[in-house]
Amino acid sequence: MIAKLFARYQSIGLITLSLLVGAIITFIALPVLTRLYSVADFGAYGIALAIVSVLSTVANLRLDQALLVAEEQDKKSLIFEGTVFSTAIAVMGGIVISFILNVEMAFAVATGVLANTLIQSLYNYQFSAHKEYFCAGLNIFRSAIVVAVQLSLPLVMQISLVNSYNLSSIIMIVAVLIYLMKHQLYQVSWQAFKHYKDFIYSNTPHALLNSFSHNLPYYVVSHFVGVQAMGFYAIVERTLRVPINLISQTLRQFFIRKFKDADSSQNALKASVLLSLVSLPLFALVFVLPESLYLWAFGSEWVGISAYFQILALGYWAIFCNPPSSAYLIAKRNSQVLFKLQIVELLIKFALFAGFYVAFADQVYMLLAVPVALIFYNFAILYVVWRNKN
Repeated sequence: MIAKLFARYQSIGLITLSLLVGAIITFIALPVLTRLYSVADFGAYGIALAIVSVLSTVANLRLDQALLVAEEQDKKSLIFEGTVFSTAIAVMGGIVISFILNVEMAFAVATGVLANTLIQSLYNYQFSAHKEYFCAGLNIFRSAIVVAVQLSLPLVMQISLVNSYNLSSIIMIVAVLIYLMKHQLYQVSWQAFKHYKDFIYSNTPHALLNSFSHNLPYYVVSHFVGVQAMGFYAIVERTLRVPINLISQTLRQFFIRKFKDADSSQNALKASVLLSLVSLPLFALVFVLPESLYLWAFGSEWVGISAYFQILALGYWAIFCNPPSSAYLIAKRNSQVLFKLQIVELLIKFALFAGFYVAFADQVYMLLAVPVALIFYNFAILYVVWRNKN
């Protein structure tokens, strides 16, 4: 029985373990980083990550996700075509941001977007070929590079967190391009993407809305609460949401591959319910940890950060529960449902932000809109899959 379970879930277990290693690397580094960089630095870094997150989801028009279900002869072409799209959007995004914000932020966003999309394309190509050990190594490599650069550079020069992120992105871009060229994992073409237009026209709008919705709190916090609050929110993002998003993304990739030929959504429903039950106690820990523990970890400058963790934890739990159900819809080329639900979720979030702005004197509690909207969205996906079960 144990051997059977190990064989069945070895793939996802290995990938999840690598993400946990990456998260541990980040957790160990955070107490040092919060002392090397200021709260304002983390606020600017958080804005950069929010913009990168939004643009990364659409830069290659979801051709990275198409790699998970693509015909073998199309995969190398999709890598090339996705890279061309990513480069164009990264450059255009950087130019726009240089006028709106500043040149440093523009470079960080452009390189961050290109690094993310290149890594994701390589990851999905190898994952579709069941090369889980490579994917696990890539996850650890990404976390280690970012942390190593951010820890080492302040020791030898005066540098902002945004600029150190820019340098780590450049290192990853160079490393991935060398690997792709050395192993010839690309094919110059301009035809393959035409066979996967549903990913462009359905998955891309959904991904854009999803990412914008997840990062909307950055803009709300920066406008209504202030720079210090952005730094607090960025720490919670890096501690909770970033590893959760990576793990949920990995789970989704696993289940897309698993449900590609499935006739029933029964297994997707079971997996979603199991994830929700197993993970809830872990997120509940956030509500019992004292403020003193956070101050010990991050430093005395971060007074009040426990409230941010408590407000956002339940919403992140909901994100973690949906990968099997959303993967089933994507595998069945039915992601337009996700797009429609995302529109409703975003409208709910806007309404709640406005309502909480009026209701609470402390504008930090506007962030309560995040978990409420996320719980609605993620469990609405579960309901849709349950309603359409065979």
